[in-house]
Parts: sequence; structure tokens; C-alpha cells
Amino acid sequence: MAHLTNTHRSNNFDFIRLAAALSVLFSHQFALHALPEPLVLRYQTLGGFAVMVFFAVSGYLITGSWQRDPNLRRYAIRRLLRIWPGLACTVLLCALVLGPLVTEIPLSAYFSDPTTHSYFRSLYFSIQPFLPGVFPHSPLAYIPNGVLWTIPIELRCYVYLAVLGILGILRYRWALLALLAATAVWYYGIHGAEAVFLADHTHLFEVEYATFFFAGSCLYYFKDVWDRPRAKLIAAAIVIGVGAVAYLADHPLIAAFIFVPYLVVAFGTSSFPVIHRFGRFGDLSYGVYIYAFPIQQTVIWATPGWGFYEHLLLAIPSVLLMAWLSWHLLENVALQYKPR
Repeated sequence: MAHLTNTHRSNNFDFIRLAAALSVLFSHQFALHALPEPLVLRYQTLGGFAVMVFFAVSGYLITGSWQRDPNLRRYAIRRLLRIWPGLACTVLLCALVLGPLVTEIPLSAYFSDPTTHSYFRSLYFSIQPFLPGVFPHSPLAYIPNGVLWTIPIELRCYVYLAVLGILGILRYRWALLALLAATAVWYYGIHGAEAVFLADHTHLFEVEYATFFFAGSCLYYFKDVWDRPRAKLIAAAIVIGVGAVAYLADHPLIAAFIFVPYLVVAFGTSSFPVIHRFGRFGDLSYGVYIYAFPIQQTVIWATPGWGFYEHLLLAIPSVLLMAWLSWHLLENVALQYKPR
């Protein structure tokens, strides 16, 4: 997923984002082989858990961006320049290159099909998952890219943050914390989110991911409380303890909300040897995230006699190469036009 690019490279956020993107890839490898995806905390797929991590990191970093320059026009331009070029590239490649190559219907039918026309709506964040005749024998048939649905949710989180900033709520960190707490109590408690989640009502993902995003925001505004070596350890012990109680009480979703944002952000703001240099080849995490699924689908389609690990071993370097090219030829170029 798209995040603020950290030019200082003195922390662990690049490592976290790349690890999360590769976790999504690995998790989807199971789904694309009709296997159950690995679960984290008994309820969430590894890929879904990684998306939680993305939103927590994004909330922290994007809030910092707004705080440094709370100008709506410049904020919007920066966010769009980070998200849209990569999104446009993967949508156009899927619709105009990959689709025609792998579809099992005539090209005339493919290009005249309303589903193909609808797919271009993804260019303005109205994500359409299907293309006609594409990967019909896949467990996720007709879906060239199954991850793009999270991008509009992240974009709306950016909008919510800007609205809170314009309304002045972000000037009062306790007000933001109270708003997050009220939303969390409603979603995770009163609304019975875990029962709803387990019933697969996916329209509520937006509320769930927004709570992780704004947990990251709150951590930014309260960093004077926890962002010191001893305070980090004490806070980590507290959130792990409280999260463990929630988990043992059979509330894994609540447990994740309690400890994931803090542990991820606390680790991200640290600087470990080797790990803090993961961004030296570029910010590849967004590219890995948006290109992995179509590459994995294509690898499986092109090598039907191969097994799970053979497909995985071919997909990973292919995805990393595509992400590297996308960063250096497209994403980073677009970022040169962001307001300074």
C-alpha cells in the first residue's frame, strides 16, 4: 500500500512495509492454489493481518505529513501522486496487456465486453475486480488483481484525516483519542465486530482498517509519551499484556487492535542495523503490493505443471523486479512533482 516516502531512511518503516507486502503475496499464494490461507490470531489471514499493519503505519506517517504542512491542496496532491500512478499502471497493464494475452474469449469479445469497460473505473478508485475470460480456471477466476479494493479505503482514510484537520480536531489530541475510542467501542464491542467479521460481511472492513489507521494517528500525536527507549518497553509490555488478556478471552480482533498499531509503530520508529537500510533500493512495498497478484496469477497460468513452491520462487523475484522498475521509472518520478 502507498505511504509517505521517508527520505531519511533512519528507521525500520521500509522493512515493515516490504515485509507486509511480501506477507500479502505469500498469503495469496495459498488462495491461488485453492489452499486455506495461513491464519494469524486464529481469525485473520496473514494477508489481512499485513493490511492491518499497512494501515497502522500509514496512519502514523500520513498524520506526520499533515502535521508538518496542513495545507489541503498540497496534502491532496502529495497523496494522489503517491497512490495514483502505480494504480493507473497496474490497471492499464491488466486491462490492455495481461487481459488480452490470457483471456480465453476472442479479443473482439474481450474489448467489447461491458466488464472490460467497467474495469477502467478502477482508474478513479471505483475498483472493479473482473475481466472477461481471464484466468477462468483459477480459484479466483476472472480476477487479475485481487488487492486493489483496499486502496479506496486508504484514500478515504486520508480524506477523513484531512476533514478532522480542517475541523480543528487534530489540534486536540485527546479529542482524536476520544473519537477513536468511541469508534472502537462501537465497532469491536457494541456492534459485535468479531461476529460480523466471521460472518464475512466485508463491507465493514473500512471501519476496521480505519481504526488501525487512526490508532497510528494517535500514536503520532502522543509520541512524546512513548517514543523514548524505556517508555517504549514499558508501553510494549502493557499493550502485550492487555492484548493477551483479550486474546485469551476469545476476542482476537480486539487483541489485534490493542497491540498491532503500537508494536508496529514502535518498531518502525526504531533503527536497527541492516534493517533500517531496506529502503536503499527504493520504496518497493507499494509496487510489491499492487503487482504481486497479477504476476502470481500469470505464473500459475503459464506453468500449470508446477507446484506451490515452484510458483512462489518464480513469482517473488518477478514481483520484486517489477516493483523496482515501477519505483524508479514511475512512482519516484511522479513524486518529483509533489509540492515542496
